[in-house]
Amino acid sequence: MVAGLILEGKKLLLVHNTKYGGLRIEPPGGKKNKDEDWEQAVIREIKEELGLEVQPMKLLGTYDTQSPEGDFSVRMYFCKIVSGSPTLLEPEKISQFGWYDHKEINDLARNGILVPNMRAALKDLGPYLS
Repeated sequence: MVAGLILEGKKLLLVHNTKYGGLRIEPPGGKKNKDEDWEQAVIREIKEELGLEVQPMKLLGTYDTQSPEGDFSVRMYFCKIVSGSPTLLEPEKISQFGWYDHKEINDLARNGILVPNMRAALKDLGPYLS
């Protein structure tokens, strides 16, 4: 699995995933196809979900997660927007998106709706949001 970390100032773009009934707030991303590398996968997933053209800039790290689809490791890449504005392209999966600051992300973690891989990444991500 891959995820894109898109920062605007000190805020992070997160999506509201409702694909399996409950609410899971997470960075945009998804599964890597066999015929693509990790960076190609994050570019494709963000384009499919939000219509953004992005360029992966740096790997933050790999973090474990649990989801309705199983347990996975997620490679998180910082990405910059090359073109486009976020647009919901998969409303059956993503109900909305938003820009969240460090405090708001920590509140989501405390409320239990931030996905486990993001909770695991908060320590490493914190300096980029403060």
